[in-house]
Amino acid sequence: MTQGIKMSDGQGGWLDRQGQAKIWNGSSWQKASVKLWTGESWRTVSQTTNTLTFPATWTQSYYGQTSWTAARGLNSSARPRNDKGNNMLQGRFSNPDVRWEGDAGIQAGMMGFNDDAIRSALQNSTINSVRLYVHSQHWWYTTGGQLVLGTHNASGWQGRLNFKQLDIARQKYGSRDEGQWITLPNWVGEQFRDNVIKGFVTFNGSTDPYYYGFFYGTDDSRKPQLQITYTK
Repeated sequence: MTQGIKMSDGQGGWLDRQGQAKIWNGSSWQKASVKLWTGESWRTVSQTTNTLTFPATWTQSYYGQTSWTAARGLNSSARPRNDKGNNMLQGRFSNPDVRWEGDAGIQAGMMGFNDDAIRSALQNSTINSVRLYVHSQHWWYTTGGQLVLGTHNASGWQGRLNFKQLDIARQKYGSRDEGQWITLPNWVGEQFRDNVIKGFVTFNGSTDPYYYGFFYGTDDSRKPQLQITYTK
């Protein structure tokens, strides 16, 4: 429940100030901490709870590392935009695709956001919940697969795959074209707030085709979205 402060408008009505009380410190207005006695304890009413949604600003998929990719200088490098480059790939495709296309190895994807805007919004906040929307475009099997998420701290588009943490969350999908909101640990929001991470990777080290799939990127309306609920 959002806590707030109401003040009289002088005409018999009450104006909801949404907890934005400020106090003059002699040179500028500063946010005030306002508490009310409940009869048992002091309750802070000068805080508000908000939910913001941040769309992905860039996405990229990457080749894996095999003798086939190494011979072509493609190890962990970005795929061309016209060849699933704007999607986020995960896993290794199997035969007969390997015979047709070559062994691209265990592929991966990265997604980034406007991390400056996220940090600005979350400054001095408490994180209540974090969700990430990822829409699958394709899975090796018609019955879906499993997305495995990690994090990165790259401030913009990357020509080579990099990551900070792997396997922070997993989500099962039941079909090839399916969008899901994935609940993430609150520490993910805290690390965005504290400039520890700036985005996510799609990667799983298994060669099992159950994990092979790719997801819509920023070229599509079904691109990833990061939703954070916070109080401050």
